[in-house]
Amino acid sequence: MSLTLVNRDTLDELAAVIGPDKLTRILERFLLCLATAFEGTERGAADYGREAHTLVSMAGMLGCDAFSRACRDLEETAQAGDDLTDRLADVGHLRDHTLVALQALKAAVEADPDQPTVTASSGASKSRTAPSGG
Repeated sequence: MSLTLVNRDTLDELAAVIGPDKLTRILERFLLCLATAFEGTERGAADYGREAHTLVSMAGMLGCDAFSRACRDLEETAQAGDDLTDRLADVGHLRDHTLVALQALKAAVEADPDQPTVTASSGASKSRTAPSGG
């Protein structure tokens, strides 16, 4: 099973509304958040739930739908008081792949802002997919 990590159409639509410069600034902030998201094992469920809640909308707005859904699942699991071990592992894995996909997309767009899609050689495409099997 593969899943879409970054929906380029969503990013293109957002760039058309807010402009490419503002989108770049938002993307840079999101990349910084992703780099440290869900780190640390000494945190409580409520803390993980709040962090997940914060990332749900931002990830969705930037076309990272799978990561957004994973954050929503983690938030709901935390609210229910269920064990977070598996959810944290899943969201951490997805975070890492999403981070790589967004960095590749950002680099490609900076190299050629008029490029309609990110090339396969960069590790991303119009819809970036993760390898199956975790």
